[in-house]
Amino acid sequence: MARIEVTMRVLTPLLIGLSGLSFLGFGIAFLIAPRETLALAGVVTEGAIAATELRAFYGGVEVALGALLLACATTSTRWRDGLWLTLVCYGAIGLTRLAGMALDGSDSFFLRFAAGTEIGFALAAAALLRQRRTP
Repeated sequence: MARIEVTMRVLTPLLIGLSGLSFLGFGIAFLIAPRETLALAGVVTEGAIAATELRAFYGGVEVALGALLLACATTSTRWRDGLWLTLVCYGAIGLTRLAGMALDGSDSFFLRFAAGTEIGFALAAAALLRQRRTP
């Protein structure tokens, strides 16, 4: 087996797994303590309706994405699907976060770290997808 192929067989499930664990971790945090988790990013909410909405969308969607990515990471026939899901989800979140920062003039360590992580996951997935197409 060529060295690049061995590297791909290690990096691909690793990236998909890390992407899934990231979504799953944040999703669980939002299910358990939605307002407190969002407050860590500097966003303050109040009331039961806000907590329910955060649990449903941030918690529910992120847990579902995380579980799906982890399932993709464990099956080599689903690696391509996992890479696409990582690219699209993290790319969209990261680019939208950067656009929001530019439009709103917002800046913080959290926003920079989150955008960097999201764009990093997306670029890594794109690179692995491209490499998988190369003969």
